[in-house]
Amino acid sequence: MMIEYTKNTPDTSPAEPLSIIIIDDDESVRISLKFHFDDCGFQTHSVETAEEALDLMKKVQVDAVIVDLRLPGMDGIEFIRQASKEWSDVRYVIYTGSPIMSIPNEILSISSISSKLFFKPIGNLFELSDEVIRLV
Repeated sequence: MMIEYTKNTPDTSPAEPLSIIIIDDDESVRISLKFHFDDCGFQTHSVETAEEALDLMKKVQVDAVIVDLRLPGMDGIEFIRQASKEWSDVRYVIYTGSPIMSIPNEILSISSISSKLFFKPIGNLFELSDEVIRLV
């Protein structure tokens, strides 16, 4: 059964799928997450780096970003700092493979960031997609 997540729109408009970006430098993780979110009816974009995500956000409107913290080049923390200033209406979900990774309080205090952190490997992908829809 496919669950489709859509934006709230007036009754006269067709529902638009939620648009997300997945940022992860691990291709297998990106593909797995993309398949899951595609199957749930999201419009899904996936990129390897934070810099690619910032470029993409200049071109397409997105509702949420799933951000890995350890990335080549700009890390996930710096990405959130920059992106949340430019796109304050976008929501951010953090996930990491390191349970000891420290997240600065300034980042956790940004209202557009999920207070729930996800750790790799994510056992139940529906928890992640449910959190995205809850935020949006």
